[in-house]
Amino acid sequence: MTTIFDLLSVMLFIAAAGLFLVRVRHEDPPLAPYLLITLVSIVGGWLGNNGGGAPAVGLLIAAAFLTLHLASQPYREDPEEQN
Repeated sequence: MTTIFDLLSVMLFIAAAGLFLVRVRHEDPPLAPYLLITLVSIVGGWLGNNGGGAPAVGLLIAAAFLTLHLASQPYREDPEEQN
């Protein structure tokens, strides 16, 4: 962890992985959004470390908003339990 971009990338990955693990315990979430957050975190960290500060910040902010969106979604109702 040498730069702020490394720290932000790792924090976003931990948040996405933790959120995915919590969601897996209660439902079967799609994997694609969580993989997208992970990939954007990797690219954002790499860009930030190689001189692309503004695009890196934009990508990391977008990934953070996607993480918040996924965290704010309610759990799906299981139709078998309603009967």
